Amino acid sequence: MSFDRETPVFQLAFPPRQRYRPVLLPVWVHQVTAPTGYSRTLDVFQTVVLRLCAAGVRDVGDMSRLIGLDTALCRTVIARLVEGRLMGPGLALTEAGRQTVAEGEVAETDPRLVRVFQDPTSGALLPRILIADPVRADLREHRGRWVTIQFGTAGASREVSALTLRTNGTSMRPSERDVLEACKSHDLAARGLRGASRDRDNTAVAARRIAFHGTANPAYLVCYVVEGDDGSGRPWTVDDPFAVGDGRPFADLLASRAESDEQLGRLIDELLGKIRRDRTAAARKVDRELAEDARADVVRILGEEIRDHPEVFIHLADIELALVKDTARERENAARNAIRVFECILPGLNERFPAQLQTSRVQGVRERAFVLTAERLGATSVPPDMRKYCARPANGLAGDIIRAVWAAGDNPHHPFGTFIRQRPTLLEDLDRSRILRNNATHGSTGAPAPDELEHIRTLAYEAARHLLGLSGGRSTTSKRVN
Repeated sequence: MSFDRETPVFQLAFPPRQRYRPVLLPVWVHQVTAPTGYSRTLDVFQTVVLRLCAAGVRDVGDMSRLIGLDTALCRTVIARLVEGRLMGPGLALTEAGRQTVAEGEVAETDPRLVRVFQDPTSGALLPRILIADPVRADLREHRGRWVTIQFGTAGASREVSALTLRTNGTSMRPSERDVLEACKSHDLAARGLRGASRDRDNTAVAARRIAFHGTANPAYLVCYVVEGDDGSGRPWTVDDPFAVGDGRPFADLLASRAESDEQLGRLIDELLGKIRRDRTAAARKVDRELAEDARADVVRILGEEIRDHPEVFIHLADIELALVKDTARERENAARNAIRVFECILPGLNERFPAQLQTSRVQGVRERAFVLTAERLGATSVPPDMRKYCARPANGLAGDIIRAVWAAGDNPHHPFGTFIRQRPTLLEDLDRSRILRNNATHGSTGAPAPDELEHIRTLAYEAARHLLGLSGGRSTTSKRVN
């Protein structure tokens, strides 16, 4: 026997809700009688049908519409439940069926006819069994290693392309212990467990009750590759194709194949790349919407006139955006943008109001004159750096502030003087904000705390109001920072 276009394809689980890529995993299917000795969990089809019947649904057509399964598939599931003595005539549950609905599992003590699945390449059994007849996928087209599969029922179906994995090796009869291990692994997966040990003595006894029926038949299992972390360190995994538990064993199997199968590796890379691209596009859309809201907030606070000062407008909107995102990086950006507001405004202000610097050659006299000027304007104190460089202001923000103070001392209508009278701590606040900006850019102290961020945000808005002469808008109180 071999795998070819006529090999049946088994679809044992619904496609996942997240993005996925289907692949067809080749397997040899052995039918055996095995004394599982464990409680088994119904597959997803049986569970849904049994619960619907327990809820009083008695018509197969109604059931098909409720769960979106083909009527023929519903009848097949019902037949398996009847064979398992969980359901009787008229879709009525037996006592065992009612107990199964209540407990979520079926007690198994007698040997049952089950199917086990063998990887043709390694000869190892997959850690799952199947008691009911498998549901076959509807194939529409076969092109080399690609096959088109139809999902869903008539009127609500869609087609997807699945990659058929390569296979080599012939069917090998598994050992009785391997069969029992597959049964045990299936049971543990259904219970959400992994790696539990088994009693070797009981295994030896149970192995003598294993019976193989006929020869193995080839088949394909539909597996769904999805993005996810299953603890392996890979950024992708596989949904359990049996809809029982953890799909990591199947992801491990595909990972070993992907190293030598270029098409499989490319399929996985394309899936991850598309997810990342979609997430990036969605994130960019959100960012655009947040940026629009941030600009609207600035206009609400300062009025439409702020649009006449685009650079300041942008920096204030960036501060609002940082408050929404509220990450360490964004708080650092907010500290920088608050200072940039002053860096945008002060140079032009100093051109409009040139400063007359102190001409004395005595440092103490110049410093004293500067402090007195600031105090006359209403400042509560003057930071050391401003005292130090008051006679010869350097380029940059500190120098622009010093020039504005000197100029305001000679002009009662200077906007900077009005600003200081309204905010006596202005020079200290500016010095603190400058330090926060430098720390955010070069230092090791990290982003400003939320209360500091709100403080410098308010400072930036007040600068726009006083130094640009804006009169519109409302309060600067933030609704985002506690």
